[in-house]
Amino acid sequence: MTEQFLDLSRIDFWLACIVAILALAPFTQEASRKWVWAGLNLSFVVLLLGWQALNVVLGVVAANLILRAVHGSRHRMAFSLLAGSCVGGLFLLHKLPQLSEQTGFGSVNTILSVMGFSYITLRMVEVLRAVFEDRHAPPDLPSMLNYLTPFHMLAAGPIQAYDDFVQQPDVSSPLTQEKVLHALERIASGLFKKFVLAYLLAQLFLTNFESTGLYFFLEMQVFFLWLFLDFSAYSDIAVGVGALMGVATPENFNRPYAARNVIDFWERWHISLSLFIRRNVFIPVQIALTRRTGGLNPLICASLAFAIAFVLCGLWHGLSVNFLLWGLIHAAGLIVVNLYRHVLKRRLSRARLRRYMSNRWIGVASRVATYEFVALSLVVLFYP
Repeated sequence: MTEQFLDLSRIDFWLACIVAILALAPFTQEASRKWVWAGLNLSFVVLLLGWQALNVVLGVVAANLILRAVHGSRHRMAFSLLAGSCVGGLFLLHKLPQLSEQTGFGSVNTILSVMGFSYITLRMVEVLRAVFEDRHAPPDLPSMLNYLTPFHMLAAGPIQAYDDFVQQPDVSSPLTQEKVLHALERIASGLFKKFVLAYLLAQLFLTNFESTGLYFFLEMQVFFLWLFLDFSAYSDIAVGVGALMGVATPENFNRPYAARNVIDFWERWHISLSLFIRRNVFIPVQIALTRRTGGLNPLICASLAFAIAFVLCGLWHGLSVNFLLWGLIHAAGLIVVNLYRHVLKRRLSRARLRRYMSNRWIGVASRVATYEFVALSLVVLFYP
């Protein structure tokens, strides 16, 4: 899923990490530190793209100019639509390689793929909303580059909220022995997950879904476990490297297999994406629908918001019928769980509800059912 953007076995990535850690350590002033961080991020882009990195720089400059126009103009809506159209067009080129080839933008698609543009798209939405709503002024050029293209988060996120990016300390607190050891432990954990556990599962059980019959569904169970190990490995490494550099990096996983239901699962799995969807899609849609209905049908409003949010989530992963169905399946699961929660709260007293929630066997059954639901939802992506 992510190795097309970044191969953790490549020595140049680890050299870039070491250089960044050593280069940032002496700088304790905000202005100089953000320029050095921007230079390091840009250097990594050059390492990935060569002379084509100039196109990335021009894109960041153009995005910064549009944000300034949004902030300072009476025509902020027009400039916001322009920004949204540009980002949306690039996203389509990124997700539809055939379209980019047919329209002569194949080289652009290559740049977008190497940069992991899916994540940059979400960061652009974050900063555009923040500026449009006057929550923050447009970032300066080095801050823009650092927010959109942090090299250790390019491959698989996490997606840092722009509010968090702005509010983080200008200079992180000095590294202590405890912090260094904890960061190295996270990096080692990621490497172990990726190159030992995930590798063994892939070698022993996975066939790239060439299996048939019952083994196909068994492989789906194992693939879900492999996906967590592989994906969370990148997140562990990003968090660990970020800690050593003094760059705030959000957590992305919190024991997702302990989830009791699909809502709980999405609060634990790919947390930064889940929070992005909640901030930028679910809550705005739910509020808009609630206002339109006068607050008379909160469950219907929430259900529609879940549906819209996870259809878009599916299409963000891939512009295909398969990912559309995957999004609809998860939307249905979220709606059912939300309705079930509502029924429990209405029919059970607080004491009975607490007993229900603390029942050991119900908890085990709920976790197994959640695992199976998420694992089997992947069938629509891989079934021959």
